[in-house]
Amino acid sequence: MMDSRKTNLLLIIAPLAFAAIISFWSLGSGTLNNHECLVSVTAREMLETNDWVLPRFNGEQRLQKTPLCYWLVASVAKVTGKVDEFSSRLPSAVLAVLSAAAILYFVSQWLGLPIAVISTAVWASTIAFVRYSHCARPEIALCSFVTISMLSFYAAMRTQSSRQRIWYMLIFWLSFSLGMLAKGPAPLALVVPPILVYIAVFRQWKKIKDAMPIIGPILFLIIFMPWPIMVASRAPEGLMFWKREFVDRFAGDYASGHKPVWYYLGVLFLFSAPFSAFVPYAILSPFYSIWERKRPVMWYLWIWFVVQVVVMSISGGKRQHYILSAFPAFCILAGICLHDMIFERKAFNLKQVKTLFTCHIIAALAGGAGLLYWAFTKQQSVIWPAVHTIMMLLITLAIVIFLFQTNKKIAATTLLFVGYCAILMAAFVYFIDPFDYNNPSRDFSVKAGQLANDGKDIIAYNYVSARTVHYVGRTVPEIYEINDVRKKYDLGIWVIATGDEYKQMIDAGGFDIAFYQAIAERHGQQDVEGALFHKNAPPP
Repeated sequence: MMDSRKTNLLLIIAPLAFAAIISFWSLGSGTLNNHECLVSVTAREMLETNDWVLPRFNGEQRLQKTPLCYWLVASVAKVTGKVDEFSSRLPSAVLAVLSAAAILYFVSQWLGLPIAVISTAVWASTIAFVRYSHCARPEIALCSFVTISMLSFYAAMRTQSSRQRIWYMLIFWLSFSLGMLAKGPAPLALVVPPILVYIAVFRQWKKIKDAMPIIGPILFLIIFMPWPIMVASRAPEGLMFWKREFVDRFAGDYASGHKPVWYYLGVLFLFSAPFSAFVPYAILSPFYSIWERKRPVMWYLWIWFVVQVVVMSISGGKRQHYILSAFPAFCILAGICLHDMIFERKAFNLKQVKTLFTCHIIAALAGGAGLLYWAFTKQQSVIWPAVHTIMMLLITLAIVIFLFQTNKKIAATTLLFVGYCAILMAAFVYFIDPFDYNNPSRDFSVKAGQLANDGKDIIAYNYVSARTVHYVGRTVPEIYEINDVRKKYDLGIWVIATGDEYKQMIDAGGFDIAFYQAIAERHGQQDVEGALFHKNAPPP
């Protein structure tokens, strides 16, 4: 009994530790990108104004997003003392691990701990998880709360215990409400349609009464509605603004992105990497009766995954991260398939398994060869790091293959994920952080903030990026007319200009450069020059 308890404890700790290492590794080292700085600056200004109701960015109202992530970052910064890379991303990392813990708990209840462990490890390995656990944007917060909502709802529908059903539904309504605060009204489109489809397809209408149809909405209103009501009372224009941002965006009448209806097909394979080959398996597997008792769970996961992708595909506004919340369902389906391939072989025969793993090995080797080619032809300074990473890959693959050949499946599976984690950690140190395209903008903005630290204001001509506002360390109002800029300049105010605006100020004449940087900012996909201007700047 003791050995069994120790084994189960290890099986619980291992995937959570795996998810935590991946989420927290190099969390504060990479620069904040432009979208992350929208969160960090808004949180910083919340702390500066002590106004936690009406978000502001660079001195202006920011109502594009609901406020939970601003609150979380500001709360962390109260402890750490500053809004930096680590404090801005910490809530995302914590919530990413929370989503992994939710998968581990609920899947273990339905399908057993081994499948839950593999499903959790698959989720924590995907590009989607790695990318957004290291991002201050609200995407992983939304994904985490939607995941908990979807899992807890199904748990409530399955259980025979009325007490457990109440707890699961309370979790559902709480997480649904927090999802709305994280990035409302996205949960309405991500949670409601798949649940309604599930109820309709499997004729679960009688169980609606178990979903707390009265208490639940009341709890939702208590948690979510106070913020929009307070904002509407202070900024009535917010109602029309929200209509444009949410309704018009979904319909494609505002910021549509001009993406085709099949846009997310490519995203499915990108975000699910390195398990992209499992996408067709996840989509097709529930249709086969061989899964037996697993099949009801798989159908629910399939509806969750497919309906969310379809709803977002119908939407006129499309962005990659809009389907992030569908990937936990995919990862559980992939985990079920992977567990069968390795340990059971009921749904997949040995030939299919060997073919799939061979394709993955070829893809891994091709990726390693591509990395080496890039290092030799484009970036020779990282030849040895590239060689080191490829050696890690080859050694891991060789040992994993040997362990599988000797029928040591648990050891081979463990090493597969541990080796992946080690290679990913090395990639952050060797490639991801050093070659971050935001580095020049950060360096320019930090230097500008230091030079302008004389008590005088600092403004920007026509445009300033969120990155610059964050790293300068204070608000940088945008002035759109060159004559108004000149008036401010004559008063001794510092002026930042990048790209075309920098060239216009040079052409206009009469502006002295205090600091110039050849690559100072990134406009779209292009690096541009920029400068800090001041009337008392020393001659060049």
